[in-house]
Amino acid sequence: MNSNSIQAAGTQSGVALITAMLIVALATILTGTALWDFHLDQRRTESLLYSDLGFNYALGAEAWAARTLVEDAEDDDVDHPEEAWATNLPPLPIDGGTVDGALADLHGRFNINNLADADGKTDAEAVSQFERLLTSLDLDSRWAGLLADWIDADINPNFPDGAEDTVYLGQEPPYRPPNRIVTSISEILALPEMDLETFNTLAPHVSALPRGTTINVNTATVPVLMSLSDDISASDAASIIEDRPEDGYENLTELSDVLPEEISAPLSVRSQYFRLAVRVNIGSVELTMYSLLEREGSAGVRTILRSTGID
Repeated sequence: MNSNSIQAAGTQSGVALITAMLIVALATILTGTALWDFHLDQRRTESLLYSDLGFNYALGAEAWAARTLVEDAEDDDVDHPEEAWATNLPPLPIDGGTVDGALADLHGRFNINNLADADGKTDAEAVSQFERLLTSLDLDSRWAGLLADWIDADINPNFPDGAEDTVYLGQEPPYRPPNRIVTSISEILALPEMDLETFNTLAPHVSALPRGTTINVNTATVPVLMSLSDDISASDAASIIEDRPEDGYENLTELSDVLPEEISAPLSVRSQYFRLAVRVNIGSVELTMYSLLEREGSAGVRTILRSTGID
């Protein structure tokens, strides 16, 4: 065999070796990619299954809450924080995780949709009440006029703190106020210059319910009680809560010596709307569901609104 033949054979062997190495490398890459894709598909499928299962557990907790509210309505006509519905559901074990929840009486908060009356016009008395609420929380009272304009039906800015299209179209990005009642208090964040700290301070004391709801004196917070009148101080409001009977105030007459006569806000000792917050931890998934529940006396409870992730 001459030198040329030997050189050609060596070259062919080198090419074959490189080809074999490339094939092995390509097979390794393809195998790794396939395994990674399979792992991702498995995780996606697992997450979807756990999400569906978690949502069903949340619906189960909602059914439990509805039953608790109906049983409470069958027992008496008064709602107060010492009743069974007000006891938080501790983390309960489920297959693969836990579920817990809590009911809140939304009649213990100021209903921001009351800032406009049934005709869609700004309710001046409700605005004044909201201003007192803001003041009691050491917040700027101008938010009352801004939020009233956000909800009322007209496009004319309230004086002196209102804002309509001309203000919102100048935002980045531009948008328009809805000029209608809202379904979530999170819409407060859309007001010009509203910041998260202010919102978080206000949120525990406000709700977004159908117009015309009452304030339950048994479950109202101190700032909400202070908002009822300029003549109710922080100590007065605290006394109303501290002096509350174990079974709650049974009627408003029991507070006749404490509450000023000129209060215009409708008061009650009974509640109709509640918010349920349910958290489900299962597998690798954590799901939070919020439900707005309307109790129709002892006749039953219906879910008006559900949301997951945000209130």
